Amino acid sequence: MWSTDEVLALTISRIAPMPRLKSVIENFKNFDHFLSFIVENERAHLFPDFVGSYEKLIFARKEAESQIFKAESFHAKIVSFWDEDYPKLLKEIQYPPLILFIKGNIEPNGTSISMVGTRKNTQYGKLVAENFARFFVENGIIITSGLAYGIDTISHLAAIENKGKTYGILACGLDCVTPSLTRNLIDKILESDGAIITEYKFGTKALPGYFPQRNRIISGISIATIVVESDIKGGAMITARFAFDQNREVFSIPGNINSPKSRGTNFLIQNNYAKIATSPEDVLIDLGLADKDTLFPKAEETTLLEDKTDTAIYELITSEPKHIDVISEELKLDISDLLYRLLNMEFKGFIKQLPGKYYVRVK
Repeated sequence: MWSTDEVLALTISRIAPMPRLKSVIENFKNFDHFLSFIVENERAHLFPDFVGSYEKLIFARKEAESQIFKAESFHAKIVSFWDEDYPKLLKEIQYPPLILFIKGNIEPNGTSISMVGTRKNTQYGKLVAENFARFFVENGIIITSGLAYGIDTISHLAAIENKGKTYGILACGLDCVTPSLTRNLIDKILESDGAIITEYKFGTKALPGYFPQRNRIISGISIATIVVESDIKGGAMITARFAFDQNREVFSIPGNINSPKSRGTNFLIQNNYAKIATSPEDVLIDLGLADKDTLFPKAEETTLLEDKTDTAIYELITSEPKHIDVISEELKLDISDLLYRLLNMEFKGFIKQLPGKYYVRVK
């Protein structure tokens, strides 16, 4: 039986592609058994593709010891594909990582939905991401994303602010995170009982090719992927493609046909790569994670306001920012009375105030 330390050493050796290393682990008793096989067959000049592997394996074993020490000092853990702490859904993808480096608390059988999108989001994308993430964590769903600026960060923070759990997936080692804003986000994720996950060992800096590899973990650990905003090209579209290939559900938020930030999401819907997502309730119902009869009464509660004036204010405010002066003029309301009502509605979570006294609908 291979220990996690031995799996780590074999992975570090990189003497063969990951699928073949997985086969090695499943066909040899342990690391030493495989090492003996290498020595015997090098002498017999068999398996030429493993020639020179002995030295790499010896070095990898020493490097594995160093990685274990770093993980302990970093208060992280190393989990192999065969460990109980390895995420169950991730085991089912075509090329699962054999080793994961994890800091924080992970639920191997937890239900996660990944939310991804552009780094340069619009206000519409921000509001949608916040609304979906809030609703999901309120219903026990873990939010997974890639810690990037824009939609990723918004989704992580919305989960945290609503007392939910979120996973951040890295394309580098746990000790190579940049910039400081990302480190601050990671601290918040860990403080809220979430986790940071990577397949890259300590000391590994992020390279362009690592991000697509990282994206297969984002989709693979999740029951579904939601693309909030994206152009035709970008990391979010790569994640969506991985999810599609992994036979996971893909959802896409429809957007303005004239906005580059919605070209990718609209493309996914138009070409049947993704289902249209117009509300988080519909997503959970489609996934079989919620019942229609129990969810929609919750949705209807957002229309139960104190009086006709509050209802009129709520109906006037949409996902497009509207200034208080415009609201006051259109409804012929005194500013002081309107401010009181807006503050009360914001406190109840119906609307949100933006800089400059602009208001948008949340629910």
